[in-house]
Amino acid sequence: MSLFNFSRLESVALLRALWTVANADGVFARREQAMLLSSRQMLGVELDIHELTEIDADELADRIETPANRVVAAKACLVMAIVDGSISPEEWQVLAAFRVALGVSDEDMAVFHSLSRRQRQLNQFEFQRRFAAPQLKTMYAQQGWEGVMQFFEELEHEHVTVPTLTQENPEIVWRYRKLGLLPEGTLGRELWRFYRSREFAFAGEVGGVPEHLVHHDITHVLTGYSTDPDGELEVLAFTAGMRDEDPFSALFLVLLQFDAGVQLVPGAAPQLARSLFDPVRVLRALNRGQSVGHDLSDNWDYWEDIDMPVAMLRERYNIDHA
Repeated sequence: MSLFNFSRLESVALLRALWTVANADGVFARREQAMLLSSRQMLGVELDIHELTEIDADELADRIETPANRVVAAKACLVMAIVDGSISPEEWQVLAAFRVALGVSDEDMAVFHSLSRRQRQLNQFEFQRRFAAPQLKTMYAQQGWEGVMQFFEELEHEHVTVPTLTQENPEIVWRYRKLGLLPEGTLGRELWRFYRSREFAFAGEVGGVPEHLVHHDITHVLTGYSTDPDGELEVLAFTAGMRDEDPFSALFLVLLQFDAGVQLVPGAAPQLARSLFDPVRVLRALNRGQSVGHDLSDNWDYWEDIDMPVAMLRERYNIDHA
């Protein structure tokens, strides 16, 4: 099943474009291969990605004719270019040629590039707190700080940015820790429970969530979506609905989540790439977000509502039951 309004001809052309971007610098990286596999699944096309061939900008424009699909194609190619951490000069050259041929404006791409950078930052942090934090505790108990620092060195080989160990900020830490003193069912108490039940550090603690990403965790609390890959995709789709973004472009961003489907635990194998979405759940989450009518991920000071019951906030912001 495809969530995209692409014909097979357009889908194959897009996959060839993604392959062309990935191979522009002469390196077909593991994450790029994983993204191509996931893109094939998202587009609902059965083919061997290793049999794909290069496509030039003019042929791509000939194959993808509708303006909406051209924008999606350009954004997908941008995601492919940044999935391995940086965009090489060769990839920029291909991207520029594709954008011009497809007639996609610089403004559209600039906005999406900014969104992609924010998403990657969130993904990198999610990786750190999901996989690094629990293992840091174990390594410290067994090997002390020498073992902890060795683990960070291993992560560097995976090209994942992990926040540097710093001293905690007592003022910020206390602001979040004391949320556990609020009554049961309030937003603050449920956010406190969200962190504690997952052994996530609070904002201000060493390894804690940066404050500008707390909105993401609050979205989990308000929607009830889990923190497994499917739940993260639902949060992404819900947020795209609130922001009134192009839902199909937003779906490509999930390929940055967990780095294109490859769980970057040291020793993980490329075959972990898999379908990252359930179409019914994604569309339901998108519709839930669209019904909110207010971007709670950006234009909302959650501290004003921190002591309000979650049930009341769901009613106020029209967040229906999942």
